[in-house]
Amino acid sequence: MKKSILTGFMAACFLAGLMLQGFPAKAQSAPKALRGKIITNKAAIDIPAALKGFAKKLRKQDRTIFKKNDDGKWEIHFIAFFRWPLPAEQIGVVVLDAKKEPVAVANVAGTKGQKTLAAHIIVETTETPGKKHKLRVYYPKNDKPVVLAEKIIVLK
Repeated sequence: MKKSILTGFMAACFLAGLMLQGFPAKAQSAPKALRGKIITNKAAIDIPAALKGFAKKLRKQDRTIFKKNDDGKWEIHFIAFFRWPLPAEQIGVVVLDAKKEPVAVANVAGTKGQKTLAAHIIVETTETPGKKHKLRVYYPKNDKPVVLAEKIIVLK
């Protein structure tokens, strides 16, 4: 009982805000190699306008280790490439710590058929700094998450 209260409290306290960014229509047809993947960086990601070298240019910006910013928080900018088009109108984003507990949670309105999400999430605190965390983008189906994309990151 205590663990479920703590989980709910953590999810409520560390609710993260997402800020949607514009995403070019050309990026909707990203290479198959990026499906189910998330590109992350501490700064806003520069989205290539041309399809030529698209994946290479994005991967060049990709980072997995994040350090606290001046405010003592971790800010993670990301572009998620969904495994398949979004079948719902709601997208969830969560950062799970090493204990698989949420340390940042956000819900975003989506559009059916959407294939990507460019946003950022802020993690205020974690009980497992320096260990692997999982950034996951999903949609809810029958009160269970269906993963669209995920990535292992480290919050130092």
